[in-house]
Amino acid sequence: MQPELNLSMFKASYNFMKEPVERIMGKISKMSQDTLQKILSHLDIDRSFYPLLLIEAGKGITQQELANELSCDKVQVVRIIDYLSLNGYVDRIQNKTDKRKYELVVTEKAKTVIPDIKKAFKELSAVSLKGLTETQKNELYTILVTIESNLYNT
Repeated sequence: MQPELNLSMFKASYNFMKEPVERIMGKISKMSQDTLQKILSHLDIDRSFYPLLLIEAGKGITQQELANELSCDKVQVVRIIDYLSLNGYVDRIQNKTDKRKYELVVTEKAKTVIPDIKKAFKELSAVSLKGLTETQKNELYTILVTIESNLYNT
């Protein structure tokens, strides 16, 4: 029979390193996405909220431009657009001058839910950043943009 492991003694004896930043950011991302889906559970979509906001703001953004904004490949964007199109939130409109390009536009249905999505993001940010001063919030954004830039340049 093995003795019961005392976790605090184990950590102290092996002088555990701090949890990697990437692991913490991954957990935060997962918790945020789960919370966002709960807030927006009344909608008939359960993901791709941010891409929908980018499409609305982009007013004719192409799939390639969306891929660049999301830092993902075109295959992922095609899946996102297929999902949003299937649910009636986005239309693909062929570019009049370049038939290879498709402009993405939100539908009337999307326009009715976009205020809810924006509100949910605002609520989520308020909960996530609760207890931080404006200075700390600005520092956090600066740090996150720096991390993103560092990884982008690798």
